[in-house]
Amino acid sequence: MDIVKKITRLQTFLLGRYYPKKLAEILYRKKFNKNINWSNPLDINEKINWISFNTNTKFWTELADKYEVREYVKKKGYGNILTELIGTWSTPEEIDFKIFPDRFVLKCNHDAGTAIVIENKSDINEYEIKNKLRTSLNFAFGFETAEPHYLGINRKIIAEEFINNDDQNSDSLIDYKFWCFHGKAAYCHVVYDKTVFKNKKTGIYSLPDWKLQENKLKIETSKSIPKPEMLKEMIEVAESLSTSILQCRVDLYNCNKRIYFGELTFTAGCGRISNYTDDFLVVLGDKIKLL
Repeated sequence: MDIVKKITRLQTFLLGRYYPKKLAEILYRKKFNKNINWSNPLDINEKINWISFNTNTKFWTELADKYEVREYVKKKGYGNILTELIGTWSTPEEIDFKIFPDRFVLKCNHDAGTAIVIENKSDINEYEIKNKLRTSLNFAFGFETAEPHYLGINRKIIAEEFINNDDQNSDSLIDYKFWCFHGKAAYCHVVYDKTVFKNKKTGIYSLPDWKLQENKLKIETSKSIPKPEMLKEMIEVAESLSTSILQCRVDLYNCNKRIYFGELTFTAGCGRISNYTDDFLVVLGDKIKLL
């Protein structure tokens, strides 16, 4: 029986814990119906995987940590772009909701996609929120996705200020994802109106000219987004934060006439990006010069 087709969640978890490179190979083949070319990686997915398992990525653990990365951003001289940190806790039981403002964000520092956005504190169910946080905190993020750098993060819960978008014509924050290679920003993947994932709007822009790149996404859902007023400064931030890094995605926001830091991502799409066209995956891969 083909292990690629029959692999169970338990097998995935065990492979991720003890043989993450093998799991990466299996998941890649399952996604694309081909093997990773370890000897001559070409596109961005192959090169992300090659870097993950053939170079020292210890620093990824620190910078993927949503709490520890704040110190890195400060050391780079950009403490002013960090959201306000309201508090940190080791367990949900330690959280005192009385300290929070009316709007805030709760998240774990070691995973992705589990942030809890609170827009009205009076409407929350504390018991439900603590249960969600407990589930996230106890989950060993990275095992099932073959991203071992997440496993070394000292897990905690953090609360940050809520960022609104009063100066933007969008139903949600506009997320500017800067693709950086060897410390140079090449493209910005813009994502907005993402309240419902499948209905989110998205587009890719070249840098620094901010030209919409058509036919780079398998599903085009974008309308033209005006160049952010602080684009030059955002590019400077992205390039500074990614200095000396082979490849990295720097996520930023630009609202309220400010730049806000989002996160640093080293294994975009878990190294299995599937919403970009094959040609564009190669274009991105060409920008990475492996040592």
